[in-house]
Order: sequence, then structure tokens, then C-alpha cells
Amino acid sequence: MKNNDYFARFSIFVERYPIEIFTFELLIAIILNPSVRVAALLFSGVTVTAVFSEGLKIFFKEKRPEEALKRDFYKRTFGLNRRSFPSSHSAIAAFFFTAFYNTILFWPFLIFGVTVMYSRLYIKSHYKKDVIVGALIGIFMGIAFLWITAHLRI
Repeated sequence: MKNNDYFARFSIFVERYPIEIFTFELLIAIILNPSVRVAALLFSGVTVTAVFSEGLKIFFKEKRPEEALKRDFYKRTFGLNRRSFPSSHSAIAAFFFTAFYNTILFWPFLIFGVTVMYSRLYIKSHYKKDVIVGALIGIFMGIAFLWITAHLRI
């Protein structure tokens, strides 16, 4: 990585601190829509999306690209984090922009989400299919979130 490769630095940051980044997105959403119901559903949606995508990693057991596994970050992490399919970062990022479709947060979350997805490929942490399937999982979960918030009284 070159010293002036700011996108690689951003990508590594996203790789190391996904919980903090997605918590920040949750906080933005809750500040703009301060509803306990929406906050609970958002937290549940993010949690279900993450658990589902991580569960698929247990099932598929696909290793990350070799370049990713050479980085110290992956050498020091537990085995599940060394698995590639699907991309949980992509799933959660897609969940956010889908869940906020038709709101003021859609475009910022879409731009950020696509940037996160591209960053997974840029630093070779995932294969293209990992990112695509992760995004599809997030979109499906986001649609489920929209349906639940529109049709159920929780």
C-alpha cells in the first residue's frame, strides 16, 4: 500500500472497525427518526443480517483471497473471520440503503454502501461473488424491514 493511497487506508479502516461504523449509521438514522420502534427494528435488522451472513460463512467455509490472509489483521483473528463468502460488510451496507429507501438517508447510505462494497474488492478481502451475494442478502433484509415497518404494529 502506497503512503498516499487514501482509499486503501479507508478500506482497511472499514475492515477493522465495521461494528463502530455501522453503529454510527444506526445513530444517524435514530437521530433523524427518534422512534423507539424504528430503533429496535433497525437494530434487529442489522443483527439478523449480520448473523445470517456470518452463518453462511460457517456453512460455505470459503477462504478469503490469499492477499487478505497475508495481512496481520487476519493472521490474528479467529477462524470465522478468515472466511470470505458472503461479505457481511456488503450485506449490512446494503441493508442500510435499502431500509432507508424513499428517505433523505437513502442517497448518503447508498453512496457509502457502494464505497464499502468496492473497498472489499479494492483491498482484496473478498471475491466479486462474495460482495454481490452479500449485497443481495442486505437488500432482501432491507425489503423485509420495510415490509415489517409498513404492515405490522410492533
